[in-house]
Amino acid sequence: MKYEAIILDFYKYSSTGNDFILLDNRDESCPVNDKKYWQRLCSRRTSVGADGVIFLESSEEFDFHMRYLNADGGEVSMCGNGTRALTHFYHFLTKVDKPTYTFSTMNGVYNSQIDGDTIWIEMTEAYDKQIVDNSQLYSKNIDSYYMNTGVPHCIYLVDDVEEVELVSEGRRIRNHSLFPNGVNTNFISKISEDSYKVRTYERGVEDETLSCGTGITACAHFLWDKGVETSSPINFQSRGGELVLKKEDNSVFFGGPTEMIYKGKLC
Repeated sequence: MKYEAIILDFYKYSSTGNDFILLDNRDESCPVNDKKYWQRLCSRRTSVGADGVIFLESSEEFDFHMRYLNADGGEVSMCGNGTRALTHFYHFLTKVDKPTYTFSTMNGVYNSQIDGDTIWIEMTEAYDKQIVDNSQLYSKNIDSYYMNTGVPHCIYLVDDVEEVELVSEGRRIRNHSLFPNGVNTNFISKISEDSYKVRTYERGVEDETLSCGTGITACAHFLWDKGVETSSPINFQSRGGELVLKKEDNSVFFGGPTEMIYKGKLC
């Protein structure tokens, strides 16, 4: 299949291994609805390759708007690591220094802060919390804790995440009839006090990702809600690096590094 000739500047970002193609779409020049085009560009080995595509868009009310497409080209409401990359991207393009940036997504309104090499996002969503009977999902005898932190997640506390057959287990749970729109799956195991390993299977990517911001946020809520941890912050070691969740008053913040890897042109 041939694609219409397009030349667009893009920036490749990594937020602790969660990698994205970022584009400035404030002039609405990007073909955001061409699902197959973005799906092709996210394909690894045959194109740029990424877990998703992020568009910086204008907002009349806020600093900017985030539009996010998964690697399958489908638009989803939120991406935690993506919001950290987009905050960095907005600051890089505009040179605007503010103590707090406010932006919108399909899912709602969020705040972000740049603190040296760490970008913090105030994660405002955590709802639909419930226990899901394990007999219908994970092959081991462990119930799942489900919640939505901008996108839906199932969480499992296991002895060792390295022993989990993550892709096969995650794929089965993601495609279960209990979740008509799919679900992300996170497995966590304790390393030491206030420190955990985490691995995530993401819908839309349909594979393990090196880190997932909304997933790690869901894991922190699980640990606090179930009384496994009472302290804050909690450190999470993903395969892409370390991320931190902390509570301040009634807010939950998710932080970690993000970096621009390279710039190129799409054609």
